[in-house]
Amino acid sequence: MRRILKVVTVAAGVLLMAGSAFAASGFEVGARGAYWFPKLTGNAQTKATGDTRFDFKDTLGVKDENIPFGEAFLRLGNTTLRVGYTQIKFDGNKELTETVVFNGTTYSATDNVISSLDMKMLDGEVQYDLLRPDIGIAGFNVGLLLKVKYVDGKVELRSALAGSTFKDFKAPIPMVGAAAGVGFLKDIVRVDARAAGIAYSGNHLYDVDAYASFAPLPFIRIQGGYRYIDLKIDKDDTLATFKLSGPYVGAQLSF
Repeated sequence: MRRILKVVTVAAGVLLMAGSAFAASGFEVGARGAYWFPKLTGNAQTKATGDTRFDFKDTLGVKDENIPFGEAFLRLGNTTLRVGYTQIKFDGNKELTETVVFNGTTYSATDNVISSLDMKMLDGEVQYDLLRPDIGIAGFNVGLLLKVKYVDGKVELRSALAGSTFKDFKAPIPMVGAAAGVGFLKDIVRVDARAAGIAYSGNHLYDVDAYASFAPLPFIRIQGGYRYIDLKIDKDDTLATFKLSGPYVGAQLSF
């Protein structure tokens, strides 16, 4: 009986110490959703013989669209795991003023061309905070990011005269970066920023997200920020560049 009591006592002590360490290190789980108002710039070209480079807006008349995106996260102490998803869809409808050759298909000047740019982006991210002190009612964090963005995109052109043709591209893109944030009044008001990127062999991807937030109620946080994505991809016989930048508003639920 004494041996059992001793084992139980030791086990309870270990659990209490582990629980205290876990509580001190911090735990948070949650999700956020936002509505983004980006401006698009970009162009594309396939590597088929005779293909021409075209601008999404100037050549095809693609219009800006508002985009929802979401993210779930789990923070254990100084380590935060995130998974995010953004689906982008832009459409154009314009009578061409110049001939466009896309993936071997010729769309002549004066053709009315309907175009679409679809892109899905799935993000996986690990953030490790090198510093995360609490100073009274204020606090801040500075950390490193490791991130992978999986891009699945498709560009399609069609007209009554030339028919329809499309080209898709898919690539997992690893990135490294940094994160920082500062909170006031026990994090009722916060400002956070994350930036990651990579450049290699004529490709690059830069992803920046900066936002301010306010918690009017426990577990709920209202956010307003600015997001910037700059992608140049040479993959699957497609050369394309995209820039998306603009403000967003959103909300976060966390525990």
